[in-house]
Amino acid sequence: MLGARSQQQRKGRVSPAKIFGRASLKEDVEDHQLSPEWIRELKRRLKDSRDPVRYMLVSEFSRKFILYYDVTSGNYAMNDPSRGTLFKRREIAESVKAHLGKGVALVKFTVKGGRLKRLSPFHGMRVRTRSASQIRRRTGHAKTKLFGNKLQAIRT
Repeated sequence: MLGARSQQQRKGRVSPAKIFGRASLKEDVEDHQLSPEWIRELKRRLKDSRDPVRYMLVSEFSRKFILYYDVTSGNYAMNDPSRGTLFKRREIAESVKAHLGKGVALVKFTVKGGRLKRLSPFHGMRVRTRSASQIRRRTGHAKTKLFGNKLQAIRT
C-alpha cells in the first residue's frame, strides 16, 4: 500500500496532505475565525510582551547606596539592580510596595538588549519631619475659639 501511495503522489493525482489526513485539519482551521474579543486580547498581549518597561522596588539612601528588593528571597540586594525583582505590571508592584512600608519607592527600568537601564530619576531618601501645621492639627490649639480669644486679648 505504501508503494501505491508514492506512485499516486508521483503521478500528481493525490496530494500528500490528503494521504496523511492533514487536508481535513487545514480546512477546519480555515473555517474557524477568531472572535473580535480574542483578536483584541491577542493584540493586547502582543503589545504587552513587546513593552520593555518594567518596575522595581527600591530603597534609596544615596546614589552609592541603593537597595533593590528581591521578592523570591524577601531580602534586599545592595547596589545591584540585576538581583532585584522586575515587575511587568505596575499595579502588582504597587501592591507589594504597600506591604513593605514607607521607605520603598517604585522605580521604572527598561530592558533592551539584555541590559537594565533606569528610567526614573534618583530621589534619594525623603526625610519627613513634622511641620508646625501638622503639630497644630494634632493638638488642635490653633482651631479652638478659646485660644483665638486669648490671642486677641493679648494683642489689645
